[in-house]
Amino acid sequence: MRNRLVTALALAVLVVPAALAQQHSQPQSARLGNGAAGTAMASKKPVAQAFTHPTLGFRVVAPPGAKITEKADGRQVSIRSHRGYAVNMQSGLTRADIPLQRMSSLLETKYLGDGKPWTARGEERSLMVAGLPAHEVIYSGTNSHARVVVARGDTNDYVFIYMAPQHQFNQLTHEFNWILENFKPASKDVASISAPVQRKPATMPSTPQKATTTPVARAAPVPTSQKFAEPGFGYVMEYPGGWNFTKPAQMTAMFSGREGTPEYAAIIGVQNIQPAGATTGDESVQRALNQLRSSLGNAVRDLKVLGDKPWAYQHDGQRLVGRQISVSYIHAGQRFRKQLIAIPRPTGTVIHVWSYTAPAQQFTSFQPIARQMLASLRILTADTQ
Repeated sequence: MRNRLVTALALAVLVVPAALAQQHSQPQSARLGNGAAGTAMASKKPVAQAFTHPTLGFRVVAPPGAKITEKADGRQVSIRSHRGYAVNMQSGLTRADIPLQRMSSLLETKYLGDGKPWTARGEERSLMVAGLPAHEVIYSGTNSHARVVVARGDTNDYVFIYMAPQHQFNQLTHEFNWILENFKPASKDVASISAPVQRKPATMPSTPQKATTTPVARAAPVPTSQKFAEPGFGYVMEYPGGWNFTKPAQMTAMFSGREGTPEYAAIIGVQNIQPAGATTGDESVQRALNQLRSSLGNAVRDLKVLGDKPWAYQHDGQRLVGRQISVSYIHAGQRFRKQLIAIPRPTGTVIHVWSYTAPAQQFTSFQPIARQMLASLRILTADTQ
């Protein structure tokens, strides 16, 4: 049997029959619990702090609970959080003489090498930040990791450096994604964003004369992204244009690359689950993950729990605390890795369970796509629909 079917089976066993049976007995509106309670709860949370440069005009927002400090006349902004991460942001005139993909190498003399914070240069990719072409490189260190993102405007380059301890790097990266999503460049840098997409990232291709062709979609982590917005599911999420979407079960969505492509080995799914007997969202999260882990353990061999920790969804002024577990297992002679994130809705006991599954040897390769899809997930309520 093909490995693809093995991976699909691993996803299928995660459906909890008791939870789905209880969902089916309720109308969609009741299952999703679309209420305004989330707004009242969010008002009690710390307020996000923003900094707008008085002359350049760019705007940086720190997640609730984090603090912003500025240096060098506001051209360097630092965000510090008690959660354990830091983000440094710098701006300067666009270095048109240096390709965007090479900009992060300017930092390597100071930060990369023996006795320095970074020990190795890792994965890199192209993306868009606030409508600007950008390039990201991940660096590993002895005790911490860093993500360096450089965004290029018509007038200014913007450099973001996200740093966190190794054991918290993946857990906290969604906060950095939130910072990027809420960043607003100077008006001079976005003057041509309304023009056709192909014209903007002229510096992205390695060969200048090819800059007017259309490789923009291929460079993005979610190329020519499509939006999943099925009525009644209670969320929206972007996924790659070259990927397929199916609904293998009630209130379950599955996304994967097309057959014949490397991404065919990766599966990302989202399920709506309402565990029987749960009285709160937090209880639903714990019960669902326990049931999912038990169901998976009965269907595979050598199940190993690699991590189990809190995870926070934070968008549109709303913060929902869920849980994330990472596991590995053997099925049909091949080892797989799976990441599961259970997110409670603002009210009720329905939760969204996001998952990413891939063969262990390819898990890291497809992780940037999974992260981008997770970052695009938006939970809908009466206030956001």
